[in-house]
Amino acid sequence: MRGNFAAQICFLSTATTVGYKTFTLSSQYTLIGVCFDDVKGTGMTLNDIAPYTDGNGMTKAFADANADNIQVMGTDGNYTTYFLSNGQYGKGGASYDAELDGKWLQKAGVACTDTVQPGQAFWYISQTAATTPHNITVAGQVLTTAETAAKTCSTTYTLIGNPYAVAVPLNGGVVTTGATKAFADANADNIQVMGTDGNYTTYFLSNGQYGKGGASYDAELDGKWLQKAGVACSDTIPVGGAFWYISQTSSNTVKLVNPLAE
Repeated sequence: MRGNFAAQICFLSTATTVGYKTFTLSSQYTLIGVCFDDVKGTGMTLNDIAPYTDGNGMTKAFADANADNIQVMGTDGNYTTYFLSNGQYGKGGASYDAELDGKWLQKAGVACTDTVQPGQAFWYISQTAATTPHNITVAGQVLTTAETAAKTCSTTYTLIGNPYAVAVPLNGGVVTTGATKAFADANADNIQVMGTDGNYTTYFLSNGQYGKGGASYDAELDGKWLQKAGVACSDTIPVGGAFWYISQTSSNTVKLVNPLAE
C-alpha cells in the first residue's frame, strides 16, 4: 500500500493555474489524495482523475473482480467501488459499448459521472502494480483559496486528502475545532499519515504536558501535533498524500490551510 509522493508538480501559466502530478503505483493498494479540481471548480470525475491509455499498465475487465478498482470513502465511512471497464456488459459480457471502454464504472454497461472533490482521498487497487509498477498522472486546477471547507468527523476514522499542490504542515496547516488534546496519543485525537513504504506515522494533539506522568508543561507545544510528547514537530502532509483523522469524540471538524493562498 504505497505510492510515490515525490513526483514533481508542474504549473502552467494560463487563465487558471493548472498542474499535474504523477503517482507511481508499486503495490496493490495505493492511497491517493485529490490535490486538484476541475477548471470549472465543480470536482473531477474519476475518468479525469485516472484516465486510461493503452500501455499505461492499468487493467480493464468486464467486472470489478478482474479490473483495477478505485474505492472512494463517503462521509458515512463507507466506500463506493468503481472498476475500469473493457466496454463489455450484459450476460457474460456478450455486449460491447466502445464509449465505455477504458472508463471507470460502478456497473457494467452504465456510464458514470460521479465526481471527487479536492481534499477527498481514495484507494487505487491495481491488478498488476505489485509485480509490475506503473504510473498514473492526475492533472487539474491548482487551488489558490486559503482553505478548503471544513470536514466534519462524524465517525472515529475519517479519510482526508491534501487538497493542494504543495505540502501542508501539520502545525499551522491542519486546523481543528472541537478536537481532543492529551498527554499521549491514546487519549488525544490522532493523525496517521501513510508513507511511501505503506507504513503509517502517527501524530497526536498535545496538551503541552511531557515527562514522567506529564509532570512538565510547555505552552509552546499545547495544541500542537507531535510524534512524541515534549518534542516539536515540523512534519507535513505531502502533495497527493492523505491521512486518517482519528477522533476521540466523532464530533469535531478539520480544515487544511493552503500555503499557496493568494
